[in-house]
Amino acid sequence: MKTMTYTHLLNETIAIYDKSGSLKAYQFMKENADGVEGNKAQLYNFKYALAAASGLEKEALATMKEAVIDYGYWYAYDYLQSDEDLNSLRNYDEFKELVALCRDREREAKEATSAELIIEGDGEHPVLMALHGDQENAEMTKTAWLGALKEGYTLALPQSSQIQFSDAYEWEDVEQGVAEVSEHVQNLSNSKNMVIGGFSAGCRVALKALLDKRFSVKGFVFAAPWLPEVEEWRNALDHLEGEGIRGYIICGDQDQDCLEGSQKLSELLKKKGIQHELKIIKNLDHEYPENFNEELASALTYINKDN
Repeated sequence: MKTMTYTHLLNETIAIYDKSGSLKAYQFMKENADGVEGNKAQLYNFKYALAAASGLEKEALATMKEAVIDYGYWYAYDYLQSDEDLNSLRNYDEFKELVALCRDREREAKEATSAELIIEGDGEHPVLMALHGDQENAEMTKTAWLGALKEGYTLALPQSSQIQFSDAYEWEDVEQGVAEVSEHVQNLSNSKNMVIGGFSAGCRVALKALLDKRFSVKGFVFAAPWLPEVEEWRNALDHLEGEGIRGYIICGDQDQDCLEGSQKLSELLKKKGIQHELKIIKNLDHEYPENFNEELASALTYINKDN
């Protein structure tokens, strides 16, 4: 039986919502939320939104109040004002008060948030820089990529300055993301033979930085890469030719958002003569494979092959 992870729980809840409706999705989320490690603010968001969509207004308000009042979480004002799942709550004064509180916290958070970099390891080894996905953070990414330490790397974890809600960051502004990551690289004491990696939208920023030649790397490891512009970036891939870069791409065969882009990137890299591996994982949706540590070890071995 597949281990329930944070990302798998979110993906499965959405799948149940699409297939069987909000109530079954809500019940599934409630049954499993306490058993996973991840962004608790996001789990609360799923619970109160699904409860509201199921007509369980009092339960939804109680859950939202617990998140906002008891735990101090906040959610984007525009989202709270526009999400149709929350329509049943809009006439409640309590909901309006919680929305107003979130609006104030969002303003404060955006004024205070800046790009950050977490370093794991002694700094004496080559660097593997891993970028989080959208609605994630550096701590969540650290958990997934800690295997890099055993492979002889220092782990560098950028966190975007673009905050979406409590403990959830995004790379919507790709150019800003590229600038932040590039500055982190410049500030590293040892960026020689660096490998860059990431999950989902983090791969988009990493690839754009490489195509813009903002810094040099020995290779890249992309997990479930979200690359909506990969076709538009076809010519820019010329910038990787002659650099000796090797790539390793991992994607699930059930990942409807990223499989096509992963295959297209592989196709374009092949045409450019850039060495890489494309690993398609059976029965995997938009998440890390369970054996990601093993895949990461294989990726780093491949990147360092013959060097």
